[in-house]
Amino acid sequence: MLHDCVFRLDGRAVRPLYDAPWRGDSGPDHDALPRIIQGLGSEWPCVPFGRPGLDMALPADWVSGEAANWSDWAHGFCSNNDWRLERRGDDALRAVIDYPDSTPILRLEREVRLLADRPWLALSLTVHARREARFPLGLHPVLSMEGAAPGTLRLEMRETARVWSFPVDVEPGRNRYLPDLRDCPLDRVPTTDGGRVDVRSMPPEGQTEDLLMLTATGGRVGLENPVQGCVTTVSWDEGQLPACALWVSNGGRDYYPWNGRVAALGIEPVASAFDLGIAHSLSDATPLARQGIATHVTVHADRPFTVGYGITVDRL
Repeated sequence: MLHDCVFRLDGRAVRPLYDAPWRGDSGPDHDALPRIIQGLGSEWPCVPFGRPGLDMALPADWVSGEAANWSDWAHGFCSNNDWRLERRGDDALRAVIDYPDSTPILRLEREVRLLADRPWLALSLTVHARREARFPLGLHPVLSMEGAAPGTLRLEMRETARVWSFPVDVEPGRNRYLPDLRDCPLDRVPTTDGGRVDVRSMPPEGQTEDLLMLTATGGRVGLENPVQGCVTTVSWDEGQLPACALWVSNGGRDYYPWNGRVAALGIEPVASAFDLGIAHSLSDATPLARQGIATHVTVHADRPFTVGYGITVDRL
């Protein structure tokens, strides 16, 4: 994971990415957390993207058939285990992680470069496979919404992008948007109080926890943040990762370590069926797959899969 990212903008230091406040905690409650949560930070890759196992508590057309599940880690082995830092220079670093022999993934390679002429992180992820494998893949930048009143931030994307919502409650009673919304326009998203809102308006009202999917974004989603005086944009190849998961965490989790204090927005390029994991993402029967939206990638042993992406910060 990346942490403590400071961008220099017009002589100012801005920190648009989110770092969890419990990273320095200690004690049994902290030690019992999955490592992905212990170190929750600004950006990291997820291979495979999503949760382990098969979730059957879903609307009927989201329930997948059986599929081989080879990951026991939330968002993959790479999100919970140490990488090797193989190269570190003034403007770039390269890290590698080897996967267990029981998985079809051989290793991941990750590069992060700083561009000298503007506040821009240029990143790449390369997946090497032992054998042909299909699985969901995602990237996980997380932006801060701290200090922002409801509706004072705004998402930037194509007007023609569409919205989907998680099939069930993410946290009981803490949804702002109705579950199982499909292919909605950005400016008329049904809410749990019977209204309709523009999903680009952030943060939402109340203490909420939601997971949305955006399609047809053109591979570019940004967040205008007047609190920090900047717009932070995540860009990627939509041909490789055709959707963007939006994790909207707005104080909706009141148990440790969240404690109702998290105001964060994940802008996550994915080929995945939400974060439902391998079995659901390989299914061709989910509503996303039936609409022609790819929910997994295919990697071959003789052809590594590389995805490049960027995080840019500009003056608002």
